Amino acid sequence: MPIENVKQNSVLIEKIELFLQAGYSANEEFNSAFSGEEAVIIRSRKDSNNEYKYDASEILYWVDRQLYLDELDSWSDEFLQNRHSLAIDFLKSSDQIPVFLDLIELIRRHKITPFLGAGVSKAANYPLWGEALKTLSNKITNINPQDISCLLEEDKFLEAAQKIADASEHQLKNYIATRFRTIYDSDEDREKIPPLFKLLPRLSSGCIVTTNFDCLIEETFKIKGTPLIDGYMHGIQQGNNFIQSLLKGNRCILKLHGDASQSQTYVFTEKEYKNAYGDPINFSNQLPKALRQIYISNSLLFVGCSLAQDKTLELFKEVKDSEQFAIPDHFAIISYPENEEKKQIIEDRLFAINIRPIWYETEKYHQMVTKLIELAVDIADRRVNLGVKK
Repeated sequence: MPIENVKQNSVLIEKIELFLQAGYSANEEFNSAFSGEEAVIIRSRKDSNNEYKYDASEILYWVDRQLYLDELDSWSDEFLQNRHSLAIDFLKSSDQIPVFLDLIELIRRHKITPFLGAGVSKAANYPLWGEALKTLSNKITNINPQDISCLLEEDKFLEAAQKIADASEHQLKNYIATRFRTIYDSDEDREKIPPLFKLLPRLSSGCIVTTNFDCLIEETFKIKGTPLIDGYMHGIQQGNNFIQSLLKGNRCILKLHGDASQSQTYVFTEKEYKNAYGDPINFSNQLPKALRQIYISNSLLFVGCSLAQDKTLELFKEVKDSEQFAIPDHFAIISYPENEEKKQIIEDRLFAINIRPIWYETEKYHQMVTKLIELAVDIADRRVNLGVKK
């Protein structure tokens, strides 16, 4: 093309160059690794004292883009393999490759429904249930904190919450509304959301279940470029296009305990649970009906959940024992208990309701949960492999 034509089309060419420059800039880590510390120097013919400095990656990108992309692909494979080496080594050493591969296959088939507990929000400085109840027991004057501690040691969270509500329902509701309020309400703030939440759009394209009051999930899906949420259900609240979205496989959220900003949706105390689930469990009620549908139709992945015996697991056991439905495999990423005996007790209880645990060591691998999920979605997207035969 004659140079005059280039000059005449400068506006169009500038737009194309901006588009291409954005593509180059998106690979900052690779560009730095490829170029090294030394820049390529080109001396000026016009002025021998003048010189131009360019990164090697930049030159290759603009001179031969296909070669640049080939180098990028090669580097990406090696980079991802190194990035995931800790999680891969852990899975191999703990002999958990087979169950992990089964989880990956279901992620690939868009069959996974994440079930998020309080543990995942801990990284965003929200309290665990036990911590919240202990704080309230120390704050409310007409209650004995020791009574609450004893109930929590026996995993009687509903009874503890009810005891606090009986002492001061207003204090309980005010604590939930203020302590679990939204703290990520701008694009800049949302960039600080814990990494695990940012993996959710890749982990699942359908329903997400959580016991958390906070809005970390919703705020994550407000990040630019992330698919929007089609429907939601907060506690016993009906409507909001949840059931329709669930049945269609569209993205939706079920907040089992309700939403912090709407006290009428709370399902946290023993009385609220009985009202929501029925006593015994009544599957004509909206909440147990929705949970049953999720349990029999998709594979749940429990993350940040203690999986102590509670109303949710009780519901799953009742559905399983009824033998009316074919129950798919479910999964849980869960921390090792203090000994093998307790581990087997937990496994037996989970296996009985088709939940297959993937264990991790809390002290040694405090970030292992996020690493495992990141590895799973990268393998599901065929960006990396475990380096083992199925």
